[in-house]
Amino acid sequence: MKPTRLALMVALTATPLWAQETRELDAHVHGVSTLDLAVESTIVEMNLMSPGMDLVGFEYAAKTDADKDKVEAAIRAILLPENVISLPQAADCRVTEVLAHLHAGDNDHDHDHDEATDAHSHDEGEGHDHTEAGAHSEFHARYIFACSHPEKLTTLGFPFFERFENAQEIEARYITAHGAGAAEIDRSTAELTLD
Repeated sequence: MKPTRLALMVALTATPLWAQETRELDAHVHGVSTLDLAVESTIVEMNLMSPGMDLVGFEYAAKTDADKDKVEAAIRAILLPENVISLPQAADCRVTEVLAHLHAGDNDHDHDHDEATDAHSHDEGEGHDHTEAGAHSEFHARYIFACSHPEKLTTLGFPFFERFENAQEIEARYITAHGAGAAEIDRSTAELTLD
């Protein structure tokens, strides 16, 4: 297991405040995404989970071409970290890995992009249905950055709200060399200040 993931898991399970705010996959709230962020040494890892309603405007099975196009467009959008998060230029970060995934019932729709190898893969799952009738869909995105000056990661911006009009809030949990914290980020204050 990577050290960043281990640190994030320890921090998330050890903090009672976060335990109170934990949201199960099937019990997600429309308009509310979650973000787990860990900064370890020069590596930054972020995991974003967003309800399908927030990114594409629906959670039913994407049967029509128009609905399938919306799902594909949302995945393409979150494959570009700059559509979701803005890191300070002074931190001198470069993306090293991106994964975008739609989980809907038993069907998963994955895209990933490894910047180091410039490889892109796409796994559409059996039957390529994006959701099952009555199932809640949730988009997942993971970003890993290598930063030359991680100490400059003080305030992070979220163009995510500009890109996805149905998104209203991000419940963020983070861990840095200075400790752990939690914050609610919304359209009016689309920034996260790391302690």
